[in-house]
Amino acid sequence: MNKKTKKYEVKIHYSGFCTYEILAENESEAILKARNLQINSKELLSNIDNWEEADIASEVQ
Repeated sequence: MNKKTKKYEVKIHYSGFCTYEILAENESEAILKARNLQINSKELLSNIDNWEEADIASEVQ
């Protein structure tokens, strides 16, 4: 590392979703039930998009 370069911790954020079919009495209950289910990683990775507005970098001392 030369004197002009600095070390940064960078977090790149992504958005994606998983689709579930839920039996529930209303939309709120369906959402709560779905949040407790296992993530379908194949579906999540297939629809992931970069969320550039949320990306951050912090200088590491």
